Amino acid sequence: MMKKGFKYLIIGTISILFFVYIFLPFASNYIGWYGYSKWKYRHGTDSIQMSKNRNIFIKQLNYKIIDSAGFKNFRFTPYLEKGFKYGKHFSEDTRIIQNSSYPYNICYERNLKDSIVLRFTEDSVKKLDSSDVVWGYSKTPYLKDTLMLIIEGPREHAGLIKIW
Repeated sequence: MMKKGFKYLIIGTISILFFVYIFLPFASNYIGWYGYSKWKYRHGTDSIQMSKNRNIFIKQLNYKIIDSAGFKNFRFTPYLEKGFKYGKHFSEDTRIIQNSSYPYNICYERNLKDSIVLRFTEDSVKKLDSSDVVWGYSKTPYLKDTLMLIIEGPREHAGLIKIW
């Protein structure tokens, strides 16, 4: 009788461990990836090195930080890359966007991501071929005009960055 109860305890424990450590992470990953259909949407990189690793880097852009709003050690580097989407099964797979009116991303590498927000000025948004909250998009592999980004800090500090 005791052996039978011990056997069920071992089987139950193994079943629970399998469920918690194997099935749940797999299900969560599956739902997160396929539920959001991440391969359908355009993406951009956060660093030049990541862009080079994906073979989509075009060139680094010129810039001048006009006012960094008093943020110490603020680093910023804008660059152009080819627009891309993830592959259907892996985010490491890069699918370069072919049939788009705006095949290039205007991206930037920066630090202090938790402390500040960067956004294009209204005038710069009008100069861009297209844009969303994070990136600007271009029809050409170069900028046609100078763009300005606003630096916003936690206490309404503001600064400007000029990109050309």
